[in-house]
Amino acid sequence: MADTVSIPAGVAYAFTDAWSTPVITSDVAASLRCTEVDALTGLLRALGAEQAADEWTDAHARDDEPNDPHFLGTVPADASLAADAMHWSPGPADAHDGR
Repeated sequence: MADTVSIPAGVAYAFTDAWSTPVITSDVAASLRCTEVDALTGLLRALGAEQAADEWTDAHARDDEPNDPHFLGTVPADASLAADAMHWSPGPADAHDGR
């Protein structure tokens, strides 16, 4: 793959315009995997849409789990992070019996 590509200005504008709306960002970001968000935000940044890229990352990160790259939340001190198929799930130390 070439280090640079040429994208017609109209196509670049249409892409950034279509993928920079708050509605699509909030509706779709949480359903994407981290690698998909990184690919989308990389292209948006390359096209000069820095703010849109930041909004995609932020919207995606809100639903990330503790072992995901974009996770911004706080992991409880007593939580054990057990990864299963790339998703965080409570480990035995996190089990609560309701008492």
